[in-house]
Amino acid sequence: MSHRRRPAPFFAIPLLVCAFLFLGACVFQPIGPINSHGADSAGTTNSEKKLPPLPAVHPDPMGGTADIGLIHGMEEAVSCLAGGQPVYAVVQRYANVRNRPHFEGCLLGRVPAGTLVRVEAVFGQEQAIPFISLDRSLGRIPIAAPGFDEDIQPLLEENCGACHSAVVKQGELQVTEFEPLMAGGLNGPVVQPGAPEASTLWTQVWSGAMPLVGELGDDDKALIYDWIMAGANRQGTEPAPVAEMWLRLSGEDFNPLPNECAQDGGIVPFVSAQLALPASCAAIPNAEQIAAYLPKVEPASPATSPASSGSANNADANEGTNAGGNAEAKPEENTQNRAAAPPRGMAAGSVGIRVAPLNLSPPSESDPWLVPQGGFCAEQFLAEKLQDKHSITALTFAPDGRLFIALDHHATRNFDPNILYDPYHASRSIAIWHSVSRDSYYEILRESSRVTGMAWHAGALYLNRAGEVGRIVDGGGYEPLAGGFAVSGKDFHANNGLVISAGWLYISAGGVRDGYADGIIVLHDGELPAETLATNVAAGGNPFGARIVRARLDRLLAERSIGVFQTAARGVRNPYGIAVDPFGRIWFTDNGATNVPGDFNAGDEVDLLDPRTLSAAANAGDVNATPFYGFPLALGGVNKDWWTAPVLILPNSAAPTGITWAYDTIFFANYGRDPGLFRMANAGGQIIAERIMHNWPVQAVTTAPDGAVWIGTGQGMLFRLVPGCGG
Repeated sequence: MSHRRRPAPFFAIPLLVCAFLFLGACVFQPIGPINSHGADSAGTTNSEKKLPPLPAVHPDPMGGTADIGLIHGMEEAVSCLAGGQPVYAVVQRYANVRNRPHFEGCLLGRVPAGTLVRVEAVFGQEQAIPFISLDRSLGRIPIAAPGFDEDIQPLLEENCGACHSAVVKQGELQVTEFEPLMAGGLNGPVVQPGAPEASTLWTQVWSGAMPLVGELGDDDKALIYDWIMAGANRQGTEPAPVAEMWLRLSGEDFNPLPNECAQDGGIVPFVSAQLALPASCAAIPNAEQIAAYLPKVEPASPATSPASSGSANNADANEGTNAGGNAEAKPEENTQNRAAAPPRGMAAGSVGIRVAPLNLSPPSESDPWLVPQGGFCAEQFLAEKLQDKHSITALTFAPDGRLFIALDHHATRNFDPNILYDPYHASRSIAIWHSVSRDSYYEILRESSRVTGMAWHAGALYLNRAGEVGRIVDGGGYEPLAGGFAVSGKDFHANNGLVISAGWLYISAGGVRDGYADGIIVLHDGELPAETLATNVAAGGNPFGARIVRARLDRLLAERSIGVFQTAARGVRNPYGIAVDPFGRIWFTDNGATNVPGDFNAGDEVDLLDPRTLSAAANAGDVNATPFYGFPLALGGVNKDWWTAPVLILPNSAAPTGITWAYDTIFFANYGRDPGLFRMANAGGQIIAERIMHNWPVQAVTTAPDGAVWIGTGQGMLFRLVPGCGG
């Protein structure tokens, strides 16, 4: 049993992650062609792939319940207990129950083969303190000592490489290599071996200062804590073997025998881990599921078994061995819970992207910083006014060349979390600067809440602020138009991007559920289709979250109510950037679920909505008739042939942000993994994305009236990019 991705300590152990905006992180891997859409028939699953490991199940706030989380082996059992949930196991052979975790413990009773037992803790042989227990007062000791090279380095590189790598090194701290991490940063060492409480890395997370948004899964959190506690070594040690593990059972799950154990160490029941196969986490499995975990050989009859003689000495034949080879045998996979949806993606021809690739290499941490590639050149503006003073969260142009810049609290160094994480904090503003004459810089809407999306239309600036949409008529003041959108401040999920097309105002509206780290959402059709139920859950019950919404602009201006908005698309988690192309199609980015293993698509993607293809029912406001893009049901192993495929699937935790149409294609930015500005291209009929500028954190992307691409970053850097510079 590997000690990679192990369970968390019993208290909250948030990890020091640097990518703060969208729960993203930054291991670098190429963004390549995506296989064409290959869905099964509606409602079926693909058994050729496994799902990501299931988090512990729990009741859903919208009334649904995640499916029973079947588990396989001790590693998943320990993870379940670490999440505060009991484990249910099936006894594989007639087993003795003892009062301490050792074969010489006092015999309390026995439990027959095939019995379902509740496991409440895992101990090492002769250990007084458990590896993990539902009773947190008992404390815990690591099952194995993690090592930096095999456990910690991949985790920190994946989640912190964007701002604490050899390239960025915020606060002079690099965490992607052992020696620089142990050396620390500007404020000294961040790891004190053997003493998490004295380690800045630990205290930052324990206090809630880090991560800036969301949390890693329990397994990942545990690695940091256990690594420091075990000495913060470069190389780890192997975990204790199952043969040396003991399970503490519920007091009602065995047949007691006359004994004097109360006078000989107590009556807490233990059984060897070799004799019970973990079957489910949190919930009791049903009879059909239990059957998959029953012993594969006929158990010995209690009448003839040596264990039935009443002699504690004879019982060891059933405890210290693996006779029959079945105690560690894994049951057959339950494809209902472990099958994954096939990859989804659109061919280039179906989305009309025809521009050729620039033949750039896949993204790498060694790519030059702030140096445009592929023949593009970049020019920075307003550095004196903006850089290291503000964060740029949105950009848009008026036809006369005026650039509107949404200014926020600076996001990369010495920031105040009380301001940055509060979307309603009245410290934001909008700057106006004339990009043609390059003069006349001034600010409006001072003391505003956070602004995340802007669009100029018919003499007015329309904008998304935290929870509401409004406008500023040229030369006038701010007018609220509608409020009540879902807002999750620390997650930076809200009514995000905004675009106006063909008389409609579209908003990319984020949800409040992760869909993986806080429990996979598995629902079935009821009074509403599963797709609509799942979208409602992801939105926390807000009918204007976790989806693309739109309103007729004339009606919005007349009624000024959120009630005029209707769903245009479902099945997204935190759609952020949104843009319209010359054909009236709506493009948007979506931030996928957190900490999903790299073999599974978390939902970081670029999507396309063509309003011309919406049905009459969808145009009339029927949410059940709108397109569905897969989240969160795809993480539960479901894929239906009528769902809409993404145009481009991105690496997990890419956390795409701004998006725009320019130079006959789409440009978008990644905030997390592989950070920077990307350009879409047609590579032999498949959509790919090439990074044309290595930069972090790019949050805003727009197109100027002259066709140039403009980007704004969390460091207050404002760039104009145009092609034709050679090189």
